[in-house]
Amino acid sequence: MRWTRDDVIAAAFATLEQEGLEGLSLRAVARRLGAHLNSVTWYVKSKQSLVDLMADAIVGTVPTGDLPDEPIARVRLMAHRYRAALLGRRDGGRLVAGTFTGGGKTLRVAEVIVAALLAAGFPEVEAARLCWAIVYFALGLTQEQQTSPADAAPGLAEALEPGGFPALAKVGEQLLAHDSFDSRFGYGIDRLLHLA
Repeated sequence: MRWTRDDVIAAAFATLEQEGLEGLSLRAVARRLGAHLNSVTWYVKSKQSLVDLMADAIVGTVPTGDLPDEPIARVRLMAHRYRAALLGRRDGGRLVAGTFTGGGKTLRVAEVIVAALLAAGFPEVEAARLCWAIVYFALGLTQEQQTSPADAAPGLAEALEPGGFPALAKVGEQLLAHDSFDSRFGYGIDRLLHLA
């Protein structure tokens, strides 16, 4: 049977969903396809090149159409769509973090965000840095959400009781509040965009 690069990527995503990022390898993808390793390496030469292609595919699912006219609202919506794409795949945050392929799909999303920031009046340097900040914040929070136990701060209440951390004790109730990752993300994006 003759495989295509799309077949390899589809098998890689199936492997990721079943095995997680730790179980993703070229050999595992070949096994899933029922193919020889050579058939996989014909299309992707290394695990990193496979991960790069997968990352670009994940970011490629971010819709860039049907956006609000107001630039900041566009940025906010794109940030939420980006995070949703990362959450749509097992270990999506970890997989995308640290990759940059220069692929058109990834650049298409950055183009929409930066264009909206420029339209909102941010200077060029700030627009570039703010785009990076939004991406890094989304990646970090997504990784935390995808790897954290249900109780994200076990033992925190007890650690704050002895009084060794007076500033943290003052905000302890807020730290211990079980607000959702969605609300944390929304608040963080609004702060980055100077809205909160």
